[in-house]
Amino acid sequence: MVEAIIFDWTHIAGRKNADVKELLDFFRKRGIRIGSTSQCGEDELKQILALAEQEGNVPDYAVCAAEVSQGRPKPFMIWKNLMEFGVSQPLNAVKVAFSAEEVKEGIQAGLWTVGVISRFSQGLFSSPREREMEARKQYHTAQADYVIQDIWELSAVISDINYRAARLAGHTLLTPGPVTTRRRVKQSMMADHCSWDEEYRSITRSVIDDLTAIYADDGFTTVLLQGSGTYGVESMIQSLCRDGERILFLVNGEYGKRMVSLAERAGKTFSVLEFPPCRGIDPDQVEGYLARNPGIRTVMFVHCETSSGVMNPAREITAAAKARGKQVLIDCISSFGVYELPLGGPLGADAVAACANVCLEGTPGIAFVVAKKEILEKAKDVAHSLCMDLHLQYREFSGSGGKFRFTSPTNILLALRQAIDEYRKEGEMTARRQRYEENRQTLARGMKRLGIRSIVREEDQSCIAMTFELGALDFANLYHFLRRRGFVIDPGKLTRISTFRIGTCGNLNSRDIENFCLAMEDYLQRAGEMAERN
Repeated sequence: MVEAIIFDWTHIAGRKNADVKELLDFFRKRGIRIGSTSQCGEDELKQILALAEQEGNVPDYAVCAAEVSQGRPKPFMIWKNLMEFGVSQPLNAVKVAFSAEEVKEGIQAGLWTVGVISRFSQGLFSSPREREMEARKQYHTAQADYVIQDIWELSAVISDINYRAARLAGHTLLTPGPVTTRRRVKQSMMADHCSWDEEYRSITRSVIDDLTAIYADDGFTTVLLQGSGTYGVESMIQSLCRDGERILFLVNGEYGKRMVSLAERAGKTFSVLEFPPCRGIDPDQVEGYLARNPGIRTVMFVHCETSSGVMNPAREITAAAKARGKQVLIDCISSFGVYELPLGGPLGADAVAACANVCLEGTPGIAFVVAKKEILEKAKDVAHSLCMDLHLQYREFSGSGGKFRFTSPTNILLALRQAIDEYRKEGEMTARRQRYEENRQTLARGMKRLGIRSIVREEDQSCIAMTFELGALDFANLYHFLRRRGFVIDPGKLTRISTFRIGTCGNLNSRDIENFCLAMEDYLQRAGEMAERN
C-alpha cells in the first residue's frame, strides 16, 4: 500500500491552485505522507517552503540536493524522505516526476514513478501537442511506470498501484506445486540473458550437473525441458517407450491416470494395474502381475501421488520390476529432492521425471528427466514429438555445451540455479525433508484438533501434501475466506468424496502451518455461527 508520495515542491509552491492542496489533503486523510526532493540549494528551499506556507500547502518533509552527498538522479534525497516517514519498503512510495531526470531518481530509489505531462520541465515547445509528444517520449524512455496528463489523475494511479502491490505481495501457497518461493529465488530472475551466451550456457551446465548429482553418478545425466512436470513425464513416454512394446502403468491417483492418457494419445501399447486411491501401491501385486504377464517391457508409476498425498514404495516396486528385466520410469515430480529415489545399481530405475517448482522450491516452467545416458543414446527416432524428444535434447546439450534446442526459459533457469543453491545451504535432502515433516506433523495435529479427518493412512502419508474430507463445508467459501487471510489451498482430486488438499512443501515452516490452522479454526467458528443463525 502507498505510504508516501514524493514531489519536487518547486513545481507545487507558487501555483496558487487550491485544487492541488485539496488533492494532497485527500491523500493525507488516508494516511499518506507527502515529501519533496529538490535540486535547489538550502536558501532557495527555505524560500520555496516559506511561499508554500503562505499558501497553506507545505510538504510533511523536504530535502534539497545540498543536504545529501549527491542529488538526482541518485536516490539519496528520496531515501532521506522515506527514513523520516518510517517507510521501509520503497515500493510503498511513489515519485511524481516533472522531468525524465526525476523519473530516474525514483527508479534508482526503488519507487513507483509517475511522469506528469502538463508539468514537464525539459525544453521549449512550439505547441501543447509537441510538448505532450516529447514528454511521453522522454518519460517512456526513462521507464516511468505511469504517464498522466496532470496530477489530478494521481488518485486513480494510487488506487491502481495499491491493487498491483496487493498482487505483488502474494499469498502463502499451501499447494504441492507451484509452491511459495524464497525472495532470493524470485530476485534471481531479474537478469536477462542470451541463450547463446557462454556465461548462461555454463549456468545451464551447472544446473544439469547438480540435478544429476543429487541422486545419480556419471552414468546418468539430466535433460532439461521447457514446461511443467507433465512435459517431463510425457517426454519419457514419447522417447523411452518404443511403439509396440507394452507399458504397465501402476495407478492409484489422478496423476497415474494422466500418464495413461499421455500414452494413449501417443499411440503406445499399455496395460493398467489399478490400486485404491488412498493407499500405496502393493509391490507384491506388481510382482505377481509381472510374473503372469511376461510381455511387459516398461513399468511406470508415480512416486508421490499428490492427488491424495500418498507415498508409493518406489524402491520395492522398482526392485520387483528390475528383477524381471523391465525398464522402470518414475514420475518423481513431487518427491525429487526430498525422498530417496532408486537410481543407480542393477535394481535402480532407468529414468525419473521431475520439475523445478515443488520440493526444489524453484519457479514453474522447467521440467527435467534424470536418465541413464545409455538409454538416451538408444532413443534416437523413438519420439513422435519434436519438442518431447529426449534424445535430441540430450544431444543438443552435449554438443553445444549447454544450449537448449529451442528458446531457453532463461529467467526460470536462473531461478532454478538459485533454488539449488538454497537447497544446498539448507542442508539438502535431510534438512529439507525434516522441515517438511515438521510441517506435516503440525498440520496433522492442528486439523485433528479441529475435527477434520485425513483420508490417507499414516504409513502411506507423504510430507508433501495431505488430503482432508471436506464434509459439509463449501470449498469455494473456504477457499475465498482463507485467501483473504493470505493462504491458498487446493481442491481435492478425488471423485468419490469431497476433499481439499494442503501442501506442506515449499518455503514454509511450522509457524506458517500453525497460522493456517488458526485461520481454519476461525472459519469453522464463523461457519458454525452462520449455521445457528439459519
